[in-house]
Amino acid sequence: MEIEGILNEIIYQNEINSYTIAIFETDTEELTIVGYLPFINSGDTLKLTR
Repeated sequence: MEIEGILNEIIYQNEINSYTIAIFETDTEELTIVGYLPFINSGDTLKLTR
């Protein structure tokens, strides 16, 4: 499953290994995403795969 949306807010990001907890918004919902996501910033458009 792929979803596309905008990274609204980074709640936490580990500077050493880029483990990230963030708020991600699609056209229909707002999700909390977690994972190793280096080089991302609030406002970025992402395409994620589950």
